[in-house]
Amino acid sequence: MINHRKTMISVLLIIIFPLILLSQEEIEMNLVDQFHFEYPSIIIGLTYDGEYIWMSDVAADSLIAIDIITGEKVYGFPFPMGPDIYGLTFDGENFWASASQFYLYKISHEDGSIITSFHIPYPMGSNGAITELTWHNDILYCMVTGGFSSVIVGIDVEAITCVDTVGTAGCASPTGLTFMNGYFWLNDYIEIKIRKVNPEYGQYDGWFPHYSLCYKYIGITNDGEYMYCSDNFRNVYKYEIIENSAIEENNIDTPEYPIQIRTYPNPSNPEVRIEFSLPNKTIINLEIYNVKGQKIENIVNKKLLREGVHSFIWNAKDVASGVYFAKLSTKYGNYNQKLTIIK
Repeated sequence: MINHRKTMISVLLIIIFPLILLSQEEIEMNLVDQFHFEYPSIIIGLTYDGEYIWMSDVAADSLIAIDIITGEKVYGFPFPMGPDIYGLTFDGENFWASASQFYLYKISHEDGSIITSFHIPYPMGSNGAITELTWHNDILYCMVTGGFSSVIVGIDVEAITCVDTVGTAGCASPTGLTFMNGYFWLNDYIEIKIRKVNPEYGQYDGWFPHYSLCYKYIGITNDGEYMYCSDNFRNVYKYEIIENSAIEENNIDTPEYPIQIRTYPNPSNPEVRIEFSLPNKTIINLEIYNVKGQKIENIVNKKLLREGVHSFIWNAKDVASGVYFAKLSTKYGNYNQKLTIIK
C-alpha cells in the first residue's frame, strides 16, 4: 500500500512539476537606470506618491523623497515612531507603514506625523512580522511572514478587517511587495528573483532576475510604467517590464467576444467619451483607475444594457493630468483602455 502511494505521488510530481515550471517563464525586462545613495545605509520600504519615490532609511530613522529622474534627494522627515519602518506604501493621500511585528501606521504625507495606528487584524505567531506593504483598490495589502510560511493579507483600513488573503506559492522568504499591471510582485531573496504573483490563485506566473544580491529585506514600488527595486547595498534599480503586462489597451479575457473600447478625444481635457459595443444584452460595470491600480470613479454600476453600441462621458475635472484606464467589466470578461488627461 505504501509503495503504491509512493508511486502515485511520483507520477503526480512528474505530471504537475513541469506544468508549474512552464507557468513560471522568465519575463523579459530592461534595466533602465540604477541609483546609488551614500546617505541611506539600508533601503527597505519604497513607495511612489505620484511625483517622488519615497524610501525608508532605517539607519538614519527617516523617510526620504527621491526625484525619479535624477535619483537625487529632494527632502524628507524623521520617523514619527520609535521602531524602524520596514513596509511603506502610499494610498493617494497619506503613507502607510509597518514598523513593528504587529502594528500598522498611517502617516501624514505633509509632515510625517502619525494619523492613526492599529494592530493588524490577522492571526500571527510570536515570530510573525509585517515585512512589506502595497496599496490596491482601496485595500492595504501586507506581506505577513512567520517561520517558514508567508501570506499577502488585504486589510480594509476603514473597518480594520481582513478582506483578502493571497498565497505566495510556498515561498518562505518573500520581501518587497508592489501591485503592477494586474499582479503582485515580490522578491524571492533566496533565488534573487522578482516574482509575479497571480492575485486570484497566489501562484507565480513568471519571474525576472534581480540585478543585485539581496540578503533579506528590500523595497519594491512602481510608477505605473517602471518598477523600482532596492538591494542591500544602497542601490535602487529601475526596471522596464517588457512582457506579461496585464494592463494593455483592449485587454480581453475571452476572445470569443472581442469587445472593443474607444475613448475620444484622447488625450482630452476634461471630458472624454468612452464607447463600446456589446454582442448581447448584459450587465456591465464601467470604472476609471489610475496607474497605481486605485479606483478613481465608478461611471456605471451593475447596469443592464442591450446589445449594440453604448457611450458614456467621464468628466475628469477633479483629477490631475496623467494616464488613466477605463475598465469595462462584463460576463464576457474585463476590458481596459488607456486614456490620457492633459490640463
